[in-house]
Amino acid sequence: MTENVSHYRHPEIAWGFLDILHAFRKFSLAMLERTHPLPIFGGTQQINVLEPEDIIGLKVQAVANDPLRRAQESIDIEALMARYGASMDWERIREYYDLFDFGAEAQQLQERFRHAQ
Repeated sequence: MTENVSHYRHPEIAWGFLDILHAFRKFSLAMLERTHPLPIFGGTQQINVLEPEDIIGLKVQAVANDPLRRAQESIDIEALMARYGASMDWERIREYYDLFDFGAEAQQLQERFRHAQ
């Protein structure tokens, strides 16, 4: 646990783990401001979800914090880009990549996925 994130892992691997991000910095607070409601349980309830660009930003941060996560996070990032690429805010994505000195990677991904639908 740090001031930025708390990690919880169940002793039985089948139950998985949970990362809780503590939002108090400029970027994370802005992410929360951009959330939008998503209906769940047949529309009887809703949860607020992040925009795909912000999920990518968190995954880039995860790679910066733990390079061993790169393979899985890259799969997730590319899946999001393949689904939402044509409508994504690529400037925001580049900002996240630049924040962690991965700017060249952002440019390559934009070239591959900016027209994806």
